[in-house]
Amino acid sequence: MNLPVRGDSEMDERAPVDLIHLSDGEDVSLVLRAVGPPGVLLGPIRAECLIRADFVQARLDTHIWPDLLDEWEEALVRLGAGEGAGWAQGGRGLRLYFYPSDSGRLSLSVHDPDRLTVALGLEPPPQWIEEHEIRLRRMREVYGES
Repeated sequence: MNLPVRGDSEMDERAPVDLIHLSDGEDVSLVLRAVGPPGVLLGPIRAECLIRADFVQARLDTHIWPDLLDEWEEALVRLGAGEGAGWAQGGRGLRLYFYPSDSGRLSLSVHDPDRLTVALGLEPPPQWIEEHEIRLRRMREVYGES
């Protein structure tokens, strides 16, 4: 499968890695991008959450906590089974919620308690779960987890 995964193995190891990249291809998107320097997963990875819709355009500085990557993997399993899932980046940090519908649409909720709460809806491509499993593996490769 040839995916447009930012930071894939053919790209520079210092390139940002999109752990989450959901888009309807037109107006709505949610991207969680690791931008902190690659290396061993010992502490939080500097990241940005990019949100775009016709009513909002936001960039939130945040962190991806390495010990929560397993929780993201579990969330992907639940989403693949058609269940809703949430993923929080610790404490008062960024929280993402995903609600799939039978029609193939995905409702998203982005909550940052100090800055923004927004709900989005989009129709991701059919293989989006598999793409995000690849993104998760890439994140682990670039940031040092074996």
